[in-house]
Amino acid sequence: MSLGWRPLQTAPRFMPLLGMAIGAVGAVVYWLGAQIWPTSIAVVLSMLATALLSADSGADGRAANVDVLSFVFALLLKYNALIALSTASLPFALPANLALGLIMIAGHAASRALVVSVLATPTRAASNPASHADLGIALVTGFAPAALIGLPGLIGLAVAIVARIAFVAYLRRRRPTIAAAELDVIQQLTEVCFYLGALAAWGYI
Repeated sequence: MSLGWRPLQTAPRFMPLLGMAIGAVGAVVYWLGAQIWPTSIAVVLSMLATALLSADSGADGRAANVDVLSFVFALLLKYNALIALSTASLPFALPANLALGLIMIAGHAASRALVVSVLATPTRAASNPASHADLGIALVTGFAPAALIGLPGLIGLAVAIVARIAFVAYLRRRRPTIAAAELDVIQQLTEVCFYLGALAAWGYI
């Protein structure tokens, strides 16, 4: 539920208290994020939390706001995660700047394999659903680059899989089928989660 402007239009005296509550949530999200990721990512996550809480509470306005917020913050998170991953060390030697390229290949491949896994489920979103053979080939080829990266890649993959399962479960609580636009969201979400999981793992290896 939004904690935006509309609920307090009849009680403006409480607006500063609302600001304190939203700021406190942002502070907690920042502190938690900073325990795992670089400051830049913790700040973006904090901004996302406070922006979602401040979004307009009207149904149409909220849907539009959340769509825009999702896109903008996905780009911000992806940018900051990739910048941080640019200094990551792989299990094998690669020329300068190619390590990040392999990480990007792994993120894009894994996220699209997870989209195929959605298309292969009984309540699918496509008129021509993915077959079991399609799914098997997609998962093997999509997960292989993550395995090449080593433990951080596997942890990133695990985080992406959990995000896929949780988000699809959330979508299907609303309706049984998944729209094409939501497949794009699944791809973006799982790609970002792959980078965040891999980055968190590198911080402890």
